[in-house]
Amino acid sequence: MINKINYKNKKLEELNKKIDKIKTNNSEKLNNKVSQSGASFGFKISTEIIAALVVGVGIGLIVDNYFNTKPFGLIIFFIFGAFAGFLNVYRVMRRIEKQR
Repeated sequence: MINKINYKNKKLEELNKKIDKIKTNNSEKLNNKVSQSGASFGFKISTEIIAALVVGVGIGLIVDNYFNTKPFGLIIFFIFGAFAGFLNVYRVMRRIEKQR
């Protein structure tokens, strides 16, 4: 009877050691992932803003050429593009907050 209890205790200790080892490996991988994602996060944010501004300026130029309203279309759609870019950044930030 005592041998069975000792055997079970040894098995539990081995299992606990394996669990601790896996937890340490996972936390190390998570730390590496967080440090690597800093550059990708910055790139994503800058891409969101620049893309929205480019689209806004492009639409503004097209509107100015079509309706002959230089520079008002460009100014208005530049502002819309800036708002859209910052809105996209806000959405990305909220998504990241929910993941943590």
